[in-house]
Amino acid sequence: MVPETSGPGGDVLDVHAGDAPVGSWLTTVRSPWSVAVTIDEFDRLAAALAHRLTGCLGPVAVGLLALEGDGSLRLVGADGVPTSVLTAWSRLPQQLNTPPMEAVQRGRPSWLPDMTKARHRYLLISGADALWPSRAWLPIRDGNRIVGVAGVLCERQQSFDPGLRRAVTRRVAEVTPPFVSHLPADPRPADWTADTQAVLDIMPGAVCLSVPVRDVAGRIVDYEVAAASRGAVDVNGRRGREMVGLRVLEAYPSLADTDLPAELAQVLATGRGREVGPFAYRDDRGGVEAAAVFTVRLHRLGAGVLVSWVRHDEERRYAARLALTERLGNLGWAEWDLTTDTVNWSDQLMAIFGREVADGPARLEDFPRLIVSDDLAGFERAVAALLDGQAPMDVTFRVRARGGVRHLRAVCEAAYDVKGRPVRAFGIVQDVTAEEAARRTRRRLVGVERELTERQRVLQTEHRLVAHLRQIILPLPDRPIDRPGLQVAVRYRPAEEEALLGGDWYDLVALPSGGTLLAVGDVAGHGLTAAGTMARLRHALAALAVTTNDPAELLGYLNRLVYDDPAEPTATVVVARYDPPTRTLTWAQGGHPPPILVAPGIGRALARPHGTLVGARRDTVYVNAEVRLPPHATVLLYTDGLIERRGMDGDWVKPVLAALAGAEREPVADLLDRLRPANLDDDTCVLGLRQLPA
Repeated sequence: MVPETSGPGGDVLDVHAGDAPVGSWLTTVRSPWSVAVTIDEFDRLAAALAHRLTGCLGPVAVGLLALEGDGSLRLVGADGVPTSVLTAWSRLPQQLNTPPMEAVQRGRPSWLPDMTKARHRYLLISGADALWPSRAWLPIRDGNRIVGVAGVLCERQQSFDPGLRRAVTRRVAEVTPPFVSHLPADPRPADWTADTQAVLDIMPGAVCLSVPVRDVAGRIVDYEVAAASRGAVDVNGRRGREMVGLRVLEAYPSLADTDLPAELAQVLATGRGREVGPFAYRDDRGGVEAAAVFTVRLHRLGAGVLVSWVRHDEERRYAARLALTERLGNLGWAEWDLTTDTVNWSDQLMAIFGREVADGPARLEDFPRLIVSDDLAGFERAVAALLDGQAPMDVTFRVRARGGVRHLRAVCEAAYDVKGRPVRAFGIVQDVTAEEAARRTRRRLVGVERELTERQRVLQTEHRLVAHLRQIILPLPDRPIDRPGLQVAVRYRPAEEEALLGGDWYDLVALPSGGTLLAVGDVAGHGLTAAGTMARLRHALAALAVTTNDPAELLGYLNRLVYDDPAEPTATVVVARYDPPTRTLTWAQGGHPPPILVAPGIGRALARPHGTLVGARRDTVYVNAEVRLPPHATVLLYTDGLIERRGMDGDWVKPVLAALAGAEREPVADLLDRLRPANLDDDTCVLGLRQLPA
């Protein structure tokens, strides 16, 4: 383990903070020094710095880079940095215009509060701009000598005001002593091919570095690919770094029959660049012929040759494909070089504007007389925003072309130099005249979509109100309820149609005798009417329990209450009373599924006593049934959403018993969590009572 180290001012810097190294894989890409230096030490320093900075900057990532003898920077420690970024930052050549290299060369911090602006000034290698909208790079000094850079990458936008800059500088100074102490006294020489690979990683096109392979006599017998750009693809489909390490004449034997080997030797010997081709390459390996036509450009670089190539057969296919796409889409491309003020148009764009080849493409100053006057101001605003770097251009306008008025859509982007000045614009222009009627229809659909969005918002508000109303009418306990001799739990699952209030309900009444009155019911239908009946039944049961605790009598009262009001929908109800001294459950039902009894070795539905639907007939007589509960018994009262809608023939109880199998002694709340409604279109209310040991 790395010991604690004292920072400036006598504070103790715990370099174990965030003790989770970025990953042992880093040793394969960051090991230029002696084995005495371990990557974990620098990773822990980065984690400690990130931990210290969180208080003033919020969440941050940290990278620590060491300055090498050739002026390049190598990543030696990091915390909170993704693997893809670590790979891109593993080595930064001094020739690249990057913020950390600027901090080294200028000898002072680079504060970058806005990376969207910084991208026009610097080369940002990783492409991870969105991860850290603000960054700072601070030199690390050993006395007067700069030995590295600390990168602070902020997940939140920062202004880096003077106070914040002082705080960040002070924290970086705290890790400077341990950082310097871990650096080797004598770094090994840098690998120049690694620098080349770092440059090729950001270069477009197909480029590779080939170095000669010599025999014992010093004669060149082959060339080896030492670095390759991301856009490099060979005839066998290998891409980029997959080509690194290949012997050229071994991997592509047909090249021995071309002028390429001799030209490579000439470039190495003279240092003068050359171009070879076009030449045909054919290779028959495993009975599959690979064929292509190439032009290759060669330039000496150090002890090797930089090889770039163009595959002409691919170019022809791409050109044909692009032309077909333009015709099918009735669109064309335009390119504008702002440094030379030259404009190029595709043939299809010339056709869209009805221009002859001799006319050449229209220049920007020609557009005021081509564009319909009502659309000119919008077009000019879009061009100005594009050239100012504010936003890409996407504008629809009308032009006078081909003997009439055409509706065109232009989508353009600009490229900028390191100072943020536009140097080139590229765009696609599509003729959408035939689609204008459809566009008007789409605009109408947008209005309809807005109405639907507003309706959805209203429905969401209604859903929230329904949820609040349901909680007011039917409060649900968030934990089991303890009663004398019993523990009771409740589960309520609304139907999938959340916009409707259901009629499922339960009630739990403590009796003066120490017993407990329990009920579960289901009012027919949904909506406010069902919810109102449910509330009246629930409140009526609690009030009637003052006069009697007999389940059959209570059902009779509820039946007459519902029947006497023609507006009330019918309901099914089961009412039960548990008596602790006798450990008996007395119950009655009105058209409701019977309770289920579960105990060790027992699982069945109780036999239903007589009783019809509540509110169906005024003279219905309800009858009690009584059961003495065995030890550790659990009884479920529930609504029919829990079971399949079948007749009371016994099959409906099997899925419920299967879900509860082997779990008779589980806590009653866990037991209810095992249950799943059989009918998702109906509400489900389950009340489980567990008999406690005497």
